[in-house]
Amino acid sequence: MVTSLNKRWNLISSRGSAGERSLRRKRRITYMPGKTTSVNLAIRHDPDQIKNLLLVLEHARADAWLRRDIRALEALMAPDSLEINYFGRFSRDDLLLRFFPRMMLHTFTIEDPVLFPAGEGTAALTYVCYEELTVDARKIKGTFTVSALYRWNGKQWKPALWQITPYQGP
Repeated sequence: MVTSLNKRWNLISSRGSAGERSLRRKRRITYMPGKTTSVNLAIRHDPDQIKNLLLVLEHARADAWLRRDIRALEALMAPDSLEINYFGRFSRDDLLLRFFPRMMLHTFTIEDPVLFPAGEGTAALTYVCYEELTVDARKIKGTFTVSALYRWNGKQWKPALWQITPYQGP
């Protein structure tokens, strides 16, 4: 399935008949100032759309690391977001200023993603990843579990917490 992202960060599938695509477009999540919109209602009615959107954000995050694009990574993160990885706990500023210059990502895959609605305006995405990276000339590779908690800020989804831990298997 090929997907594309439009200007409103709504994921639209290019597969299916014109009528099916039209129905999907009508179910898009849009933010309308002054109107009450329930993000959790959208998650319950079309969880695949939210899951696909969060996956696009996770791919964009990995791409920013792979391309060494600190501005792209900064734009994807909320000001108060945290990352927990095998080197410690990092605020957004710590991650960008202290950790980013030391780390070079070589490979990152996303497998078996699962969406968990977590409360009003929040959703968690978990998945298994294979990662190869270098930190301070030390090469690391392996399979890990990622848990990413996202918050809806009224306009877009931003990660509040991103955590990676060694994969223990099923």
